[in-house]
Amino acid sequence: MAIVGGQIMTVLESIEPDVHHVVLRGRLDLRSVPDLRMTVHRIVGDGTTPLHLDLAEAQIGDTTGFGFLVECARRAARRGRVLRVVAAEDRTVRLLRRARLGHLLAMPEQTVGTLTAL
Repeated sequence: MAIVGGQIMTVLESIEPDVHHVVLRGRLDLRSVPDLRMTVHRIVGDGTTPLHLDLAEAQIGDTTGFGFLVECARRAARRGRVLRVVAAEDRTVRLLRRARLGHLLAMPEQTVGTLTAL
């Protein structure tokens, strides 16, 4: 957990043999994204298993927050890693679909083990 731009941001991570599950909690915006970028890019760059991104408790605050999601998807694709958004607020789902990124949306297939805070 970290205080980013006056807000509490949380990144939880669980690594299983067949999936890497990451939960982002808080507001993704101009103030929070720069501090989250290094952590999330490290996660995207590590490993080869599919990456499941849970955004159920994350809010897209501005275009920087949305751009951050697009950047993560592109980085994963360049590394040959599958990235799927397994949970998100309705607004985030609509934004992804409008930007023709609906292919990133997926339903969770299973509950992933205990998550640990970074």
